[in-house]
Amino acid sequence: MLCGYYFFFLENYSFFHVTSIKHEKANKLEKFPKICILGEGGVGKSSLVSLLQGRMDDSTTGTQEPTIGLEIEDSRINGKKCTIWDLGGQKRFKSMWNDFLKNSGLAVLVCDSTEENVKKTKAILDRFANRIGSKVIAIANKQDLPGALGAEEVQKKLGGIRTYEMSAIRAELKERMKQILEYEMDTD
Repeated sequence: MLCGYYFFFLENYSFFHVTSIKHEKANKLEKFPKICILGEGGVGKSSLVSLLQGRMDDSTTGTQEPTIGLEIEDSRINGKKCTIWDLGGQKRFKSMWNDFLKNSGLAVLVCDSTEENVKKTKAILDRFANRIGSKVIAIANKQDLPGALGAEEVQKKLGGIRTYEMSAIRAELKERMKQILEYEMDTD
């Protein structure tokens, strides 16, 4: 079952919710494990969610629109319901990440596996590490591109955070992405 909630922000960046969530839906979001996916804009966070939810195929490759603010989706990990929070990576939304990261069971830092982006991802980790309050892993995405840094190298540059290689545009990696999240949700 797929259920998405979309949040948008006005020009003054105040929080504005354009769809209504019934009270029981809002409570439901808090009862299920929460996975937050964060990183700079354009690194493939929404593509990873689409891959995980089975919406990634050859016809959707390269067609992801940037997340505006936040997108929340229901999913199943280890046979249990969870919510996946896809956090918009644009600078104007990062100030809200503190609130979005609260009560998460797993924070997934995504980078595009370039030297420059790994440095930016490390800065995100340094800025939010004391506020995340949950387990943190990294995804070295875009492994299909020439010159992509491998997971081991990204892991070293991020200070030892467990890092996995991924290419979110490859539909055949859906099960691998699911296995990563299942494993990480079950281990300390």
